[in-house]
Amino acid sequence: MRRNRYWTAQALIGQRPDSAAAARVHEIAVARPPVMKEFYCGAIIHDCETRLVAVSEEEMLAAAARHALVEHGITEVPAELVEQVRRGIRDVTPAARQA
Repeated sequence: MRRNRYWTAQALIGQRPDSAAAARVHEIAVARPPVMKEFYCGAIIHDCETRLVAVSEEEMLAAAARHALVEHGITEVPAELVEQVRRGIRDVTPAARQA
């Protein structure tokens, strides 16, 4: 069995618990994309405070279309609105998980 090369300070200096269930501490790291897309609807519709975050531009446009339908009642998104959304999308780095 391959052991994890990275140890926490607790694992290095702490004593092992007696119970078998608490004997191992598992840490799971979730891979995050290096860059995500972000869009503020208020950049186009000034009274809206919705912030959308997606992995890709395609997912962002789909989320923006759903938001336009549900929140603003726009059933067919015109091409000029799609272009405004594209110009408003920016790249962001995901924040580290707070412990």
